[in-house]
Amino acid sequence: MSSYTEGQSHQLMERFEKEGFTPEHITKLGQFSNLGGIKNVLEGTAKIGPVAEDVLRVITINETTIAVNLSATPKLPFDGVTVEQHVGNGWAIVEKRTDGLYINDRKVVLHLSKRQQNGKRLTGYELREELTGKSVLNANIFDALHNNSHLIPEEWRRDEKGNARFIYFWGTIYRNALGHLCVRYLYFDGDAWYRYYIWLDVGWYDDSPAVLLASS
Repeated sequence: MSSYTEGQSHQLMERFEKEGFTPEHITKLGQFSNLGGIKNVLEGTAKIGPVAEDVLRVITINETTIAVNLSATPKLPFDGVTVEQHVGNGWAIVEKRTDGLYINDRKVVLHLSKRQQNGKRLTGYELREELTGKSVLNANIFDALHNNSHLIPEEWRRDEKGNARFIYFWGTIYRNALGHLCVRYLYFDGDAWYRYYIWLDVGWYDDSPAVLLASS
């Protein structure tokens, strides 16, 4: 059993006092259930990270099915942005079936506004307003599909005319320091799926569907 010197104990208590620890804090520390985890950090066998970094996000169930934590704080597309909106709670079962992708037994569909078809365009802000209240998918689904791209349906790659599709996940929207909003999308190029983002003040055409859950 380790023996602590009076000097070590005094040094520790002085540091607690300097950092503003109260007697109540010391009591709670003594009752803390994971003091061993703190020891691991000190020994270099573990690290302290943001909750969003370490939270469990995806569980693989089998080769065609995963579970995704919709509630986890979404990852940022680049530095300097914050999460403006994030729609989704709890865990979702994402399954690839012969006729497409399903989430909690509801089929995922590619949605186009009438205002972005037949050569028409609308801004991302207009489209966002139109999608309000619909079952949009968030960036946690987006990242999970990118990391498990074998689950993405083949028909998402190109439309009926053979044109590339840009698949948007409107459940999570980000804001930069200047107040501009952006949303993330998947696209297929060559032999792989890629992810990127776009600002809401640009135009949306018929190559840029939103992913939604089909009506029950």
